Amino acid sequence: MRDFWETHHWPEGEQRAHWHVLFDDQPAVHNFARTHAEILSRHPELSPVPVQWLHSTLQSIGPLTPAQAGAVAAAGQAALRDFEPFEVEIGPAQAIQNAVVPAIYPEDRISELFWTLRCATEGVVGPETMPKAPDVFWPHMSLAYSGARWDHDDLSRALVKLRPPRARMTVKRVFLVDQQQIWRDKYTWTVLAEVPLGQRLQGGARQPVGARREGSRS
Repeated sequence: MRDFWETHHWPEGEQRAHWHVLFDDQPAVHNFARTHAEILSRHPELSPVPVQWLHSTLQSIGPLTPAQAGAVAAAGQAALRDFEPFEVEIGPAQAIQNAVVPAIYPEDRISELFWTLRCATEGVVGPETMPKAPDVFWPHMSLAYSGARWDHDDLSRALVKLRPPRARMTVKRVFLVDQQQIWRDKYTWTVLAEVPLGQRLQGGARQPVGARREGSRS
């Protein structure tokens, strides 16, 4: 396995806006993650993601001014007002080149969500300011990041043997967040806006909410 942080090193203090699916109110997802905790703890090369910071990144955007963030949130709300909530399953977990991740299935609907938000965000900030769009979007959730180059065969075998049931949930909303990187540890964020799926709300996206602090939710 490679060192995740070698290729994901942000300038100190930089914050980058992202569109996320969050799991604060998803106990099945929390339980799925906790089922893997003992296996992950065997490997000091890994930085497990605390339950309160579990997320699935839909779109990395980059630094935004408050005005830009408001415009991006409004564009996302407009784009998703007719986008109905949908069911997904998370799992099984696998060791990839730099992390431990479960994929999210089925891929088609959440990939459509990615492209919808991508298009809406580009309309505000311009495609040239955003990371290059992938040829194919791969929906997933990270359970741990690798902090070294090491042989992860034992980890892969343990994950295959464990195989807990997939976590099921309904994706009902997305979050625009202002994210920061805690070097060689995790990502944290402040929620800027919560955008429901499939609701014709008046007045745009919900108002910004307060900063989330580490350990504030389980």
